Amino acid sequence: MISRPRLAPYIAATTSSQAAMELYLWNVRVSAAFAEVIALAEIILRSAMAEQLASAYGPAWYARAELFDDRTISGFRGTWRNINMPTDHRTGKPEAKTLRTVPAGKLVAESTFGCWVNLLDKGGTRGDGPYRQNVDYDSTLWRKALHKAFPNSGGRRATVFTTASHVRSLRNRAAHHEPLIGGVPLPGQTDRRGQGRRLTLPAAHVEVLRLVEYIDRDVAAWLGQNSRVPQLLSIRP
Repeated sequence: MISRPRLAPYIAATTSSQAAMELYLWNVRVSAAFAEVIALAEIILRSAMAEQLASAYGPAWYARAELFDDRTISGFRGTWRNINMPTDHRTGKPEAKTLRTVPAGKLVAESTFGCWVNLLDKGGTRGDGPYRQNVDYDSTLWRKALHKAFPNSGGRRATVFTTASHVRSLRNRAAHHEPLIGGVPLPGQTDRRGQGRRLTLPAAHVEVLRLVEYIDRDVAAWLGQNSRVPQLLSIRP
């Protein structure tokens, strides 16, 4: 039921098929434990960011296209498109999807983690051809709103973005059931030898807690105390 190619990394790391399956099951369990802490970190992150964006730009801040680059607009457009409206009992059809009928919290909750991480990036471009223009998130989103969501970050957007990007890499790898036994690959990053950079699993766990710590130290400490990750890392086969 589990293909040979999928088991290959585990077979290479062990001495028998039985040991490979034990390591595979451990990988499943540690992925689930990481998913627990990431789930809480993600909710904490988006709630803190949405609160500050709404304070600076109004409750429908996500509809202010002049604030965002094309990547962010595409992300919010996809979220909006996938929101299902309740049926209007008078017509038997879904209610009209408008800024008035869709609660801001629904769009916040259904936007992807990647979309929130992208809001912490430096910004890209909007439009095409003669209408193409650069969008600077440092001078708009970060300085006017988002820095307030991360009072313990030292005030540098790049610091928060780097940590959030590491958590996104971990989240995607765990969510897609990829091996974590060799650490977490960091896309686009290489070491001095030109090899792809990886986070060890203990370091990846620290990054999740650090992201929450930027927002609230007490909550980060609580999350660390309730995480199953350290215990599972200590019993790796």
